[in-house]
Amino acid sequence: MATTRAKATNKDADPQSGAPDLTADIRQLREDIARLADDLRKTGSRSVSRAQQAARESAEDLRGSAEEWQDDVAKTVREKPFTALALAVGVGWLLAMMTRR
Repeated sequence: MATTRAKATNKDADPQSGAPDLTADIRQLREDIARLADDLRKTGSRSVSRAQQAARESAEDLRGSAEEWQDDVAKTVREKPFTALALAVGVGWLLAMMTRR
């Protein structure tokens, strides 16, 4: 217990004795923060890259589905032109009625 009091009184008596320790702690803290910021930047870049890749893949899938749907509609119109014409007239008439009001 006496040694603890002696250490406490020594620190109180010489305020400059803790300065090198504090400077080293601040330097270490700055290095840790810089390292953390770098890790966060890298993680963010990877997340953005993954999101871009997922968006590209989704767009390609959507484009493929739209092309298939377009081909199916074109085939149906070629096979049943009168039915397609009647459907187009009916949809046009409905839209005209809806927008008239």
